[in-house]
Amino acid sequence: MAHIVPFRGILYNPKKVSDPSKVIAPPYDVISPEEQERLYKRSPYNVVRLILNQEPDPYESVARLFESWQQDGILVRDGVPALYFLSHRFAHKEKGEVERKGFMALARLEDFSSGAIRPHEATLDGPKADRLRLMLSCHANLSPIFALYSEPKQLINRLMAEHVHGMAPHVEVKEDKGGVCRLWRVTDPELIRMAEREMEAQPLLIADGHHRYEAALNYRNHMRGQRPNTTGREAFNYVMMFFANMQDEGLVILPTHRLVRAFQPIPFQQLEESLLRYFYIEPYAKTPEGQRSFLGALKRGGKKHHLIGASFKRDPRYLILRLKNKRFMQRLAGDLSAPMQELDVSILHRLILDHILGLKPEEQIKPEVISYSQDEEKVLQAVEKDDYQAAFILNPPQPEQIMEITLRGEKMPQKTTYFYPKLISGLVINKIDPEEEIEEGPERGR
Repeated sequence: MAHIVPFRGILYNPKKVSDPSKVIAPPYDVISPEEQERLYKRSPYNVVRLILNQEPDPYESVARLFESWQQDGILVRDGVPALYFLSHRFAHKEKGEVERKGFMALARLEDFSSGAIRPHEATLDGPKADRLRLMLSCHANLSPIFALYSEPKQLINRLMAEHVHGMAPHVEVKEDKGGVCRLWRVTDPELIRMAEREMEAQPLLIADGHHRYEAALNYRNHMRGQRPNTTGREAFNYVMMFFANMQDEGLVILPTHRLVRAFQPIPFQQLEESLLRYFYIEPYAKTPEGQRSFLGALKRGGKKHHLIGASFKRDPRYLILRLKNKRFMQRLAGDLSAPMQELDVSILHRLILDHILGLKPEEQIKPEVISYSQDEEKVLQAVEKDDYQAAFILNPPQPEQIMEITLRGEKMPQKTTYFYPKLISGLVINKIDPEEEIEEGPERGR
């Protein structure tokens, strides 16, 4: 299954960058233009200049910067291969302070057909092409893929946490929102071998970074095409990943809510009749107290039932929609497995958006039709103030649901999950030397 190895990571040099908080950034795909500008101003060495460059020729600019930062000692490559243990403490509005633990390593790239590494969401061609061009320009993994595995005893996290207990972290970063990331290098041979053995039995689920993973596959295939006699051990056959255990209490999945427009207006009475055909409806007044009650009931009830929260423009009520009979989905989504049919997001997209509102699947992927957010209160405000016709509030899927569906070879609709917080970029970079071979297992250190 998962084949992992330690690697010689590239890290910011503390002698040149005294405050690492000035050079980190969120993943490229969640950085707004305003935040990009702010990160540019924060430091001339902020990693945003590599992952989301704003120059006229961004790929050439990234190649030049990445090389010059290494030559100038801003970025320094470790001398020996390591695993990188990461503790991320952050605030959660319901759980209080949470700690998510995991580690970074290289994983051997696997085609999805092998089943060893599986996606759980669909991807788009544009971002994949962009990330491939970036890899071809700098020959590096600038940010880790976020991968999940399932190991109830949590042996790797437990032993790594014990190993670094009492040790000062090699990198400590305080985020703007108050979170703290601590990173340790793990070079102990026995601990590395244990992690390698434990991961061999694990299929991996890509939680975040689908476009970057597929770009890495395309990069590998491109490099193989230039070298007819490859061994499989060349560095371009691997990709940097962060591994989180699905049983870790710090693994937080947020729902992604929908703001919708561009469907043909439906007379209110007709719309309500259509909804009542399939759902029980529980209304709440559009008042501050009504909104609190609506959101609270949606979260509590979602633990037992398939619930979707809805707000339509000019309707003075918030609505909680509860599916009357799962046979509706069996009829309308017979091409999906039973676990997929039971996802709230599947019910929303197939039954409400497609069947009731008339938005076909090819329309639903357009950014001008559906916008996404994890902030339910902002979503509910936007449908009243902006040019949206409806808002839909969802509960998050459970990790077990995600794994079950993924192992069946199915992909969830885009923006089904949001693993919170996002992995920050700038902690570790993996340089891909086309002439370098990865040393594995017993051969390491010879």
